[in-house]
Amino acid sequence: MSSPAFVAPRLVTKEDICLYLGGISTATYDKWQRRGLVPGPVPRTNRYDLRQHDFVLDTKLGLNGVGQPLSPLEQWERSCG
Repeated sequence: MSSPAFVAPRLVTKEDICLYLGGISTATYDKWQRRGLVPGPVPRTNRYDLRQHDFVLDTKLGLNGVGQPLSPLEQWERSCG
């Protein structure tokens, strides 16, 4: 009988999200949250969503294309329907 595969949790504690973000302190996390750099916990919980953090950081860094202007090629592609 094989053992079940490990599944990484999506929702983690504040300490775990700080480790995920490079081992920052909870005080640094709180400062970043006040500045709008990272999201807070899931509403009405004390858990932090890994995917939400990835999305927010990718957006701020321009890695997922959200809020970025289209290149001329992308504009042309969209105009072609």
